Amino acid sequence: MAKSKRPTWKDSDAPDAEGKFKELSCDALAKWMIKTRKGNIKKIVGSLNQQYVFNRKKNPSYAKKMVCARNKAKKILDGSKKN
Repeated sequence: MAKSKRPTWKDSDAPDAEGKFKELSCDALAKWMIKTRKGNIKKIVGSLNQQYVFNRKKNPSYAKKMVCARNKAKKILDGSKKN
């Protein structure tokens, strides 16, 4: 892969997770992300996508949990917009 095509890590201005990405369940992580990112779907998806991209090869089960949390957060936020 060309150097320009490689993803680069970006730090967020959101609160530090302090291990929550690993210890929380998919549902709990989605809810925590919504709370700490104040419902900003762009920040939530960006954080979870970054975790997925940087872990998909070395830790596939963790990466799968990030996809689950991303989908769950989208579902929760889409449901709250309709109400």
